[in-house]
Amino acid sequence: MKTLKIGIIGCGWVSNGHIAAWKKLDGVEVAALCDVNIEAAKVMAGKWKIDKYYGDFSELLKNSDLDVVDICTPPSTHKDFMVQAMEAGVNALTEKPMTMSVKEAQEIVDVKNRTGMMAGVVHNWLFEPTIREAISLVERGDLGEIINIEVEALDTKNDSMLANQKHWCHSIVGGRFGEMLPHPIYLTRKFLGPDVKVESLKVSKVGDYPWVKYDELCGICSVGNKMGRIYASFNSPRDAIFVNIYGKDANLKTDIINSTFVKYPRRENMRFSKGLDSIKQAAQITSSTVKNVAMVTTGGWDSGVDSIVKLYAEALRSHGTPPVPVEEGLEVIKILEKMTSIIDSS
Repeated sequence: MKTLKIGIIGCGWVSNGHIAAWKKLDGVEVAALCDVNIEAAKVMAGKWKIDKYYGDFSELLKNSDLDVVDICTPPSTHKDFMVQAMEAGVNALTEKPMTMSVKEAQEIVDVKNRTGMMAGVVHNWLFEPTIREAISLVERGDLGEIINIEVEALDTKNDSMLANQKHWCHSIVGGRFGEMLPHPIYLTRKFLGPDVKVESLKVSKVGDYPWVKYDELCGICSVGNKMGRIYASFNSPRDAIFVNIYGKDANLKTDIINSTFVKYPRRENMRFSKGLDSIKQAAQITSSTVKNVAMVTTGGWDSGVDSIVKLYAEALRSHGTPPVPVEEGLEVIKILEKMTSIIDSS
């Protein structure tokens, strides 16, 4: 089996998860790192025992004989790095948001089609264990027809991006929300359907950071006669990600961070039924928790990033399709661009 050689550009905090994910795989070598701050690349290379590091992306491509470039830089740079890699005959995987504009996202898709390289985007919440289980239940028809989804992404005011006045998220369209909104967008597309329409979006400010314009967001989306709600806050007492999926036969409430879920099937409106239902709900949470502990202690736990990287490598070897193709990234950016334009005009 040919060893896949991976180069990673961007040596900030997020790259740690990507490097760890690649290193878990057999037949894969993280061959080189790159960052415009070469000292950051040097430190990260030392931490992960990677021999080569560069301060220039062109040098990385020229000297490392790579199969894949994994892009962990700010979204304003994604298009240029994706295009440059593919033009050089190197496959590319990028963090989300794929870009901050439809124009740039379309250019990535066009270059991918022209060069024939494999190009994907990291939509990692789709591959978190609880969401994978939810997708399985929905595809089996356990919930019946899905009529609503609610995504609640909660964080504290100490969020590392929000609290850092110099972080790049404050300079992009939509600010901190421009960075995080792809997550609820692609979840809404997955469970409600692809033709998502933004019905309304409101933002406000509750916190006291002078460099932050908005830190609360609530949006309503629709797919035909189905509705979805997105709520994001940076004023929560704790971080939490809840995805609630409502079907005609059953409801499902998932907690991504704690990796638990509860299915609420039909029940009779009687006191005894309600009591039994409470016991069943508690049992589901207990079962999820026990399963999670077992997976973590035995090394069987895979995060969303772990799963995407693994599936991307498998697709590359089999000449298949990446877990999230850039065509899907483009569709998400179309909705993101609409939302961020509303935010910036508010």
